[in-house]
Amino acid sequence: MNVHGQWPDPYKKTYGAIWPLPQNIQNSSKIWSIDPKNFKIESDYQCDIITNAIDRYTKRLFPISNKRLKISKLKQNPQNALGAAKDQLGALHINILIACPSGFPPYNMDESYELDVTQKKAILSANEVRFTSIVWGALRGLESFSHMVYYNKTSGYQIRAEIVKDFPRFPHRGVLLDTSRHFLSVNALKGNIDLMAQNKFNVFHWHMTDTESCPYSSRVLPKLDHGAYDDKHKYTIEEITDVIAYARLRGIRVIPEFDSPAHVGSWGKGYPNILAKCYAEGFIIDSFKSSILDPTKDETWDFLETLFREVYQIFPDEFIHIGGDEAYYWSEPCWKNNKNISDFMKEIFESGAQLMNSIIQVWQGNTYRERMEYMRRITDAGIFAILSSCWYLNDIASLRDWIIFYHCDPAEFDGSEAQKKLVLGGEAALWGEWVDETNIFARLWPRASAVAERLWSPSNFTTSAINSWPRLYEMQCRMVSRGFSVQPGFGPGFCDIEHHITLPV
Repeated sequence: MNVHGQWPDPYKKTYGAIWPLPQNIQNSSKIWSIDPKNFKIESDYQCDIITNAIDRYTKRLFPISNKRLKISKLKQNPQNALGAAKDQLGALHINILIACPSGFPPYNMDESYELDVTQKKAILSANEVRFTSIVWGALRGLESFSHMVYYNKTSGYQIRAEIVKDFPRFPHRGVLLDTSRHFLSVNALKGNIDLMAQNKFNVFHWHMTDTESCPYSSRVLPKLDHGAYDDKHKYTIEEITDVIAYARLRGIRVIPEFDSPAHVGSWGKGYPNILAKCYAEGFIIDSFKSSILDPTKDETWDFLETLFREVYQIFPDEFIHIGGDEAYYWSEPCWKNNKNISDFMKEIFESGAQLMNSIIQVWQGNTYRERMEYMRRITDAGIFAILSSCWYLNDIASLRDWIIFYHCDPAEFDGSEAQKKLVLGGEAALWGEWVDETNIFARLWPRASAVAERLWSPSNFTTSAINSWPRLYEMQCRMVSRGFSVQPGFGPGFCDIEHHITLPV
């Protein structure tokens, strides 16, 4: 207990701690000073990903201006001037041995890296070539280095002389954003992608369409965006490719979701014939709004083929998400009571069709035991699985519910080692019924940061919020110092650099 009572003491937050917790870190008592005017990030190999990252992190490392730093130094501790070469870190060198990819981050990207800050020139290496180009690991290492740099009010910018060897526990660490219930601008999406990179997430799961609206402007299905709220709430192909390119530079995959066969009511605004007719006691229910596809019509399959051919051309990722959510809600009146469709479905099931090259995302289960049982059953069938039902961030039990996010482990079910290897990771889901551009960052962060750590860091070190909160407090303040209006996660407290509201003129 402290003077803050039940709340964590803000004076006990860490300085220079990496988020998420690295796999291995060799601590040191030695501390380097850093002069922002002379420090540089360099690399022998240049490409757009590295050049962009160097520029981005050079600006991000020192949020306090040089002028303010200089005044603070002279007043508080002039005898330890930052120019002392024997104690000063002069540069970070990025050691890359393989050419940067011209393509996009793959699902099996290598994100491992090493950071050695024990010499006057720090070295960032990402040279263990396990799958593809190691540039993705360099991005994660740059982010970690930026976390290690902190501001001492009496001594200026500093960094501990540590060695970090790091890699993610799971290859799929995602955040789902819903742009159907509330439209989110391209800038809002990019801002969230930035925050994802800062927390080492690597998948932006874009739940683009749903029953409420379809903001996707298709070139080949020009009436599809008739389901948008209005002309200002649509994404053009150019805007979508801009978001994908922005994510690529940060090592983040973009997986689109076009939820089907249910949740497609907005598609019917432009193409009503693809929706199933719904029945009760043999009569069509005019009052029941169908939001599920009619799989017996050739028109439906032509529509889907046309749509997904275009989607595959626009989105470079190996996977797309087809939803499959809550079909049961419409299946009774619209499929089971529709004789044509029920007969068609019997044919499909009797054919014994199997899932091929698929991943199942688990967002079912009201209890932890139920969620783990879903994961066990899916992996027992030899299918890859991703868990998200533990981490619905649109549901708020309290502003400190991030604590319980540590209690969930996607691989904590009774199963063989072969089954555990089929667990690809998980996602934090932010459904959009009560989220728009005014509160997206605050609703998501730093709560999603806890999910990021659970998916990246060693499982035995990330089961307790008690051990993590001093570092998460620093991470919250770090995001604030970078200009993002994230919410307080710890009750009363403060950040060294606060985010101030600018009133409109």
